[in-house]
Formats: sequence, structure tokens, C-alpha cells
Amino acid sequence: MILDFRKIYGLIVIIGILSSCSLEVPEEISNQYSSLPEVVDFNYHVKPILSDRCYQCHGPDEKTRKAGLRLDIESLAFSKLESGKRAFSAGNLYKSESARRILHQDPDIVMPPPEANLQLTQREKAMILKWIEQGAEWKEHWSFLPPQNKIPKSKDNTLSHPIDMFVKNKLDQEGLDFSPKASKAILVRRLYFDLTGLPPSIEAVDEFINDNSEKAYENLVDRLLNTPAHAERMALDWMDLSRYADSHGLHADGIRTMWPWRDWVLKAFQENMPYDQFVTWQLAGDLIPEATQEQKLATAFNRNSPMTAEGGVIDEEWRLHYVFDRTETLSTAFMGLTVACAKCHDHKFDPISQKDYYQLTAFFNNIRELGMTGDDGEFGPLLPLTDEQTQSKLDQLNQSMSAIKKELAITSEELKQVYEYSDELIKKTKAQPNLLFHGKFEEISQISKSRHSVDGKKDFYGRSDQTPEVVEGIKGNAFKFSKDHDQLYITNKLIPKMEWTEPFSLSLWLNTSKRKQESTQTLVANSGGKNDLWRGWECYLDDQNRVNIRLINVTPSNLIHVRTVDSIKTNQWQHLAVTLDGTGKTEGVQLFLNGEKIAQQGIINNLYKTMIPTKRDRKKGFVETDRSLIVGKSYEGSTGDYGLFMGKLDEFKFFKGVLTPFEVRSIHAENTNQKTETPWEEVQQHLIEKNSEIVKIKKKLKNNREEYLKTYTPIEEIMVMREMDQARPTYLYNRGVYSEPLYTVEAKVPAALPAMDESLPKNRLGLSQWLFDPKNPLTARVAVNRYWQMIFGQGLVGTPNDFGVQGQLPSHPELLDWLAIRFRQNWDVRALIKEMVLSKTYQQQSVSNELLDQKDPNNILLARANVSRLPAEIIRDNALKVSGLLNPKFGGESVMPYQPDGLWKEKNNFSTFLYEYEQSAGDDLYRRGLYTFIRRTSPPPNMMTFDATSREVCTVKRDVTSTPLQALVLLNDPQFFEASRVFAERMIKNKDRLEDQIRFGFRLATSRYPKQEELEILVDLYNNQYDFFRNNRDKAYQIISVGEKPRDKNIYSVKTAAMTMVANTLLNHNETYTRR
Repeated sequence: MILDFRKIYGLIVIIGILSSCSLEVPEEISNQYSSLPEVVDFNYHVKPILSDRCYQCHGPDEKTRKAGLRLDIESLAFSKLESGKRAFSAGNLYKSESARRILHQDPDIVMPPPEANLQLTQREKAMILKWIEQGAEWKEHWSFLPPQNKIPKSKDNTLSHPIDMFVKNKLDQEGLDFSPKASKAILVRRLYFDLTGLPPSIEAVDEFINDNSEKAYENLVDRLLNTPAHAERMALDWMDLSRYADSHGLHADGIRTMWPWRDWVLKAFQENMPYDQFVTWQLAGDLIPEATQEQKLATAFNRNSPMTAEGGVIDEEWRLHYVFDRTETLSTAFMGLTVACAKCHDHKFDPISQKDYYQLTAFFNNIRELGMTGDDGEFGPLLPLTDEQTQSKLDQLNQSMSAIKKELAITSEELKQVYEYSDELIKKTKAQPNLLFHGKFEEISQISKSRHSVDGKKDFYGRSDQTPEVVEGIKGNAFKFSKDHDQLYITNKLIPKMEWTEPFSLSLWLNTSKRKQESTQTLVANSGGKNDLWRGWECYLDDQNRVNIRLINVTPSNLIHVRTVDSIKTNQWQHLAVTLDGTGKTEGVQLFLNGEKIAQQGIINNLYKTMIPTKRDRKKGFVETDRSLIVGKSYEGSTGDYGLFMGKLDEFKFFKGVLTPFEVRSIHAENTNQKTETPWEEVQQHLIEKNSEIVKIKKKLKNNREEYLKTYTPIEEIMVMREMDQARPTYLYNRGVYSEPLYTVEAKVPAALPAMDESLPKNRLGLSQWLFDPKNPLTARVAVNRYWQMIFGQGLVGTPNDFGVQGQLPSHPELLDWLAIRFRQNWDVRALIKEMVLSKTYQQQSVSNELLDQKDPNNILLARANVSRLPAEIIRDNALKVSGLLNPKFGGESVMPYQPDGLWKEKNNFSTFLYEYEQSAGDDLYRRGLYTFIRRTSPPPNMMTFDATSREVCTVKRDVTSTPLQALVLLNDPQFFEASRVFAERMIKNKDRLEDQIRFGFRLATSRYPKQEELEILVDLYNNQYDFFRNNRDKAYQIISVGEKPRDKNIYSVKTAAMTMVANTLLNHNETYTRR
């Protein structure tokens, strides 16, 4: 037989080609197939692998993307690559380049590359390959898809609650079942802690145990949900989410007043305000048409941001920090997304671009606020918190002033007819301004080591080391200011403090040069620096040489600010006059240059409190001060701009009362050779202003304004949101750097989410309405998950802050969707929580077993109840409640319970009001932890030991640690040790026999009776301690003297001391501070 080698060769080639059309899967990977889900789901099985191992080079961030491959978008993941191949080919491993790369052994070809340290496990490789083989079905990310309303059919006919049906369906898949129902004693204790954050009394436990009615459990739930304590429990988590604190948080970390907003939150939870309304008011209450004071107050939520008062910081940089904080709080709290990752570049994992991030910031970028604040106090926008009585008085004063203004207008109009044009009248009319002070700037001489007097006046002086140069002026001599410390001072003896209700005027001659950008030149002022709230008044030139006049209570909101439209000329003498009519309005400020009224514009018109200069006093707060007027420099220097005037000044005059245009023209003419014709209208206006009837009416109006000011000034204020009249442009910043804006962006929501309806306003109100649009897939899911976490100890999504690609997948996605759909029907939080606690799932016992420990050690499947330590504040509340010390007062100011001495002092001494920790007294020592004063740089140490947050950022899930320090706090902290002593007294006074006393205390602490062994241990402890203290009376007195609460002297001190140690042991019992 002769072989045809050509045919054999052809056959070999064909076989080779056919064999190369398949991809051999190694045995170690194919062996994994049997343990994989029957159907591989992209969202739940494949996407987490891709995001964790591949997105860094093939994800949303365009700047780090390689080979043109993007794996987070379906069309791009399946499209042809530059090489002509495809990463994924549905149902075909051979044509899927990703499969080849995953299986390859060559380090130059295999993916992920070895240097990335992101190697896939054999199971992960098998998962991706099986998904491709099954057709590579793609799904959008689960949390971006609309929730589905599907209740599973249960084989268990005893189940009627939808929550239980979802959970049982999952348990059946894993061969598990519900745990038995918890005992009534455990259930009542669980409910009390979960719904109120407080333990049940013995009476409450017994009442529930003995109530065998069908509705006993539900009735208890309803009763607890309607208690003030429930509102306090709900508010506690909201304080973490909203980053609530009583201090600013950075640098000085000075005091701020935000507790009225906390009271609003309590009221909202107590009234079960619908969640959509609750959130909308906080995000945008001020933008609701005809917004009430309560709606505006709610927006303090957005002002909880930490703020800095550090001198030298760049104001705009830090202002943007606050904008970013609000944006990221919105994202974490209501969207469950980590948008902060897109501040400097496109998100590495989620479909959120850098542009998306800055478009979202645009919603929060339109309030007038400072980047650098003062050390202590509130900074605008501010909301005065008027009560009903005060508001009524203010309304009456407003009505009275309106009537007087009408009278003034009518009288002025009548006088116009009286003062008809007359040459004789013009000739007879004289300017008669009420001159209080005249600074001639003629000479300066040293009168002491520290002072030089000006013009021979000791209360008009300069420093000893530096004084202005005497030069030729507009009239005689003038002063030339050219050095850093050339400023002059005029004390209150020469020019008294002026309130804005007092009309006053000033005039001066100046000759200046234009300054560098962002530098101002102070002409005259008494306004203070940032730590004095900038309070006072000031006249200055800005960096464009425009004249500015500001009357300030506190910047940037409670003030009036008027500025000339045009710049004044440089290097020539000019006469400036300013007159203020006592109305406290921008329209009451008139600016004149060289005797003529000049164009001006009102920048801010919102002055309603005192402008008398202030200083900080540790005991009294902000108090009035006799700050001298300063000439040629500002009192503020923390920005690096000291307001140095560079040029010449002459003929400074200060007048009491308004200067009419006629008088200004006259004053200007005194030092010029120019003769100008006086317009008749100015003469007529002057005559009307000086008319005795007009003067009398204005006096009456002034008295009303003074009463209004006196009433308004003491009113407490809180930081809130208020939109500026003209929108501020928002930019996308290169790498998030404030000084590198690339281009402007408009307010928009992330492109990957449903778009805002065109009818919605592009502001915070529209944003909030978008959050609660039925098309939004996130808001309800995120809220439901957070409340589930509060009730069950862990969320259905284990990462409540991240519903994105890197977050955990929901353990029960259908249940989460069902709850979300149900919740958004009326956004009833109380109904949602009731639904949860009525379920069989909630009422299970928490005892585990070998099977559960093996199959579900973290209780993800919910086959039992979770065991968790109580939150920090509730551990303390529990001890106070059990002892009988707890003060149940609802709402109010923050309090300062026990903490170690000196902690605040060692932080810094910049804050005047928070320099020393001033411990509260009396019942305020025993208020709930919710009301404890939170200073961010030094939060309560006993609470921090139990993982409370410092409230610096939005936190929706606390860390949980277990450390020896926690036991030491329970044993030795004065709050807990005092509680142990008072608890001991309660035990002793309640029963006669020792065993009964201890049994009573045990029930108070744990809600159950002690076992005989437990009782014997505690009796032995008492007897041992009794013997010790009987022989060491000094030790007994020492331990029963801890705390401010007076001891009960009717009880033998040794007995109290011994029982204190028993009570202390009970408060340290695991069951006392654990929710089971």
C-alpha cells in the first residue's frame, strides 16, 4: 500500500484546526463546577470578581484603563478589541479572549498579571468560565435596577408574614430552618432595647409574661413605638448619620449651637414624620414655598459639617470642603454610594465619573458661607429661633414702624410743597452738620514709651515704634501710610461706639495707589477679627479700589454691605463721604466722591442684630467691648490680609447724624477752590431733613428700631441653609484641587441613575424630590437596609454605605426589594419597624448550634436572632436606668457628664468657651447619652471605648471592637461606679433578705431570675466584700463617695459598699449590656 502523504498531512492540519477551536479547561478548575450555582448570575457571582480583580485596569476610570477594554458596560465588554478579539463571546470559551488569558500560564499573557497581586482562585476562574458557557447573560448592577415585588410561595402553611416567607425560602435552599421562638422574658427585653434603647422594668417584664392575650406582643410593640424613648433611640443613629456635634471639629474645635436641630429630629421621630418629608426638610426645607421656621431649622442637617478656624487657611479651599462633605453625606446616607471616590478621578469601580461628582456638588454650592470661621460661635447663614411671644412683639414693632414710615412719607411730601424753589431760600440755607471728631493729621508726637499722640490728642494715637510720615496734605499736613504698623487709633472717648440704629457719617481726603489682587485697604473701622465675629463697622477699599462699607453682626450673613460700582482714581487727592441713616439697610447708606453722589450697589442687606464690637469671655460668652476705631489697618489678620492702607490721609471728620447731599457738597468745598452750583433738589431735601417735624418723626422711628434691636439681639441662632440670590458657578477641579478649576458644570444627578424629571428645579429641593421619585432604585433600599440593621443587628446589605460594585451583595435581595416597595408607599418608618419586629424571623431565639455554626457562622441566612453588644450610649443609659439615676427629660441642650480632668486643655487653648470641661451638675449628669456634649477632637472617652463615633463624617455603621478597656470602663468609670452604688442602695431598700436583694438586682440588670449557682456566687461576693469593708472603713467610705449623687446615710456604709461591689459585678455581666 502506497501512502498518500499529502492526504495525511491535510488530515493532520484539519484535526489541528478542529482541536484548536476548543479551549481545554484544566482539571483543577473543572472540578470546581460541581460546587458552583446551577445558574451563574452575573450580578451575584461574576461582577464581584470582575470589579475586585479587573476594574482597576478595565473599569470606569478612563485614565487607568488599558488595552481599550472596559468591563463595566455590556456593549464594551462584548465588543471587538484593538487586537480584533473579544473579551467575552457568549457561549464560546474559545472565542473569549478573557478565558484564554485567565487560563494561560505565561506571565506575560495571563490575566490578571502577576505584578497586580490580584490572582484569581480556581473557583473564581470556574465561575467566569461557566458563566461564559451558559451564554454570558449580562445584567446591570443590582442596586441600579428597579426593585421587584415578588413574594415567594412557601411550603410552610404556618407562615403568614412576607418577611418570614422570604427568609424561609432562603433557609430551605440551604437545608436549614428557623430557630425556636425566644422566651417572653428575652423578647420583652429585646424589644425594649431595639425600640427604646432602655431596659424594661421588672413590672414591664412581668406584665408581658403574664399577658396571654393574642395581641399581647403587638400591643407591647405599639406602646413602645409611641414613647419618647423610641424617638430618642431613632435619633441616636441619625446623629451618627448626620455627623452631629456640639463643636466645629477642626483647629480650635470651638463651640457651636446645634442642639435645637437635634430637638427637631426628636420631634419628627416622635410624630412619625414620613421619611420622604423628614429627609426633604433636612436637605431643602428652606426652598419649600413659604417655608416655616421649622422647615428652615431642619436644614441645619447640612450645616453639621466640621469647620475650621485656623488662621492662614485658604477660605475658598475650605468652603469647598464643606460643599464636598454635604455631597458625600448625601451619597452615603441616602444613595448608599461612595461618590467621594470620584472627587479626583472617575470612580474606579462604580459608573460615577468625576463630572458626576462635581455636578452633584452644584446642588450644595450656592450658600453664602465662610471657609475660615471664628474659633467659637455660629456663622451664617443663620436662623433666629424666635418663640411665639418674642415673634409677636417683633411683629407689633414692625407694624408700628410701618405706620411711622407712612407718616414720615406723608409729612415729607407736604413739606415739599412748603419749600418751593426760591433763590432767597438757597442763599439763607446753611450746612450745620453735627461734628463729633475732627482729625487734622497735622502733627504726631511721642507722649510715652508706647504711644505717639496725633494733633495733640492723647486718645488719637499711634504706636511708639512706627508712625506715619507727615507730608503735605490737602489742607496743611497729611499722614502718609507706608509701613506695616503705621495704623492710628481713636478711642471711644473721642468717637463713641455706634449702633446701627444711630445715624452717623464720616468724611476724609485720601490719596492712594491700587493694591495687589485680593488685598484690601482699611480706611477706618472698629470691626474685630474672626474670633470676635468681625462685629463692628468698617470702611475700606477692595483690591479694585472700590469703596466698601460694612455694618456687621457676624459674617457672612448678618450684615449690610454696600460697594461703589466704579473704582476710585489713584495717585490723586479725593474726598470721600459716607452717611448712614440708622435704618440698618443698604438703601440707608449713601456714598459720595468729591461732593457728588456716586453709583453704588448693595451686596448684602441682612442686618438685624447689634453691631457693637464684641470680645469673648469664658464665663459670659460674647460681651460688648470698647474697641477703638483703627485708621489705616484692619483688626483682622488671620487671612494674611491685614488691610494695610498705602497712601495719604487728611481731614478725617466724624459726624453724628445723617449728612444731606447739600452738607456733603459743603464739606467738600471747604478744602477746594472749586465753586459748584447747588441743585435746588439738594437744598429742598436738606430743609426737609432738618425740619423739626421730620426730626421728631424720625426720633420716634429710631426708638422703635432700638426696641426691635433690643428684642432681637438675644435671640439664639442656628446655622442653616439659605440660597444666594445669584447662583455661584460650580467647577470640575483637576484632581480635586480647589485652585485648578477646569470647566463649569451644572447641577445634575449621576448619569448611571434615572435622570431628574425636567419639571423639577435644579436645586436641593429638586434633588430631594428626585431621591423620592419612584424611579429612583436606591433611596428606599438604602433606608430599609439601615433600619433592618438597627433592628436585626446587621443589614440585608452588609455595607450600608456602599450599594455599589465593591459593596456586599444583599443576603435576601427579593426581601430587600419587597420592603423597599412597601416602604415607599407612604414612607412610614414606624410601620416599617413594626413590620420587622412582628415577624417570626425577629422573634427567634439567639442560641446557635453546631449545624448553624458550620453552615452560617455569621447568621447571614437569619436562622436565629443575632447577639450584639449594645451601642455605647445605650450601655450607659442602661446602667443609669437600672440604678434609678436616669433623668428622663426629653430634648434640650447638651450636657457634660463625668470625664477625666484635663482632656480639653491638652487639645488646645484657642477655643475660649471649650478651654475647660465644665462638668454638669444635678440631674443633668444623668441624662441619656444622646444628649452628651460631643466635642469632635475630644469626644467622651467612655463612649469612644465602646466604639461611638467622633461625628466627623457621615457614619451609617459603627465599628465593633472588643478590648480590655471596655471592662475597665464598666468597672471603674465614675459614671458606672456611681450607678453601682445607687443601684446597690436600690437593692438594699427594696428587700429585707440578702438573697432577695440580689435576686431583685439581678432581674433589674438582666430581666431574668438568677440561677441558684449565680445567686450563690453573688452572695459569697457580698459576704467577702462585707468582711473586707468592715475591717477597712476608709475604703468603704472611699467607694461610696464616688459621684455627685449624695449617698443614703440611712444605710450602713459597710453594707452599701459591699452591695456596691455586687451591683458593679451585675453591671459588668455580659447579659446586662448585650442584646440577645
